[in-house]
Amino acid sequence: MDYFIYKFNLSKKDKKRLLFINKFYSEKFNNKTFLEKNLNKIFYFNGKEALMDIIYFKIFKSRKEDNKLIKLIKVFKEKEIPIMPFKANMLIEKYQVSEGKELGKKLKAIEEAWANNNFNISEKEIQKIVSN
Repeated sequence: MDYFIYKFNLSKKDKKRLLFINKFYSEKFNNKTFLEKNLNKIFYFNGKEALMDIIYFKIFKSRKEDNKLIKLIKVFKEKEIPIMPFKANMLIEKYQVSEGKELGKKLKAIEEAWANNNFNISEKEIQKIVSN
């Protein structure tokens, strides 16, 4: 991969896409990797194009037609990237969290929990994260 990127004159966008695919497939994954719930996280954090690249590459590498992957393509083509409903202002006003690194860490933790829970999070979970 590195030699290919070095040898050929690619745009930064294409380099980034190739490096993301390489990174994804160099990590260990199992049958659960290509479940919609797991792909939702990639969709949210990396975008629709990166997710489609991963699925298309998996189809390209497979020797037989995989209907699950084709269904996933249809699902994610129609899907819009969700917007996190919680902002820093909400944490500052409602939970009296002061601005700074701590606020950023708590927002990131809420975002992770929200993404892991299929873009749903309860008030109790937010309170638990904020109180820690």
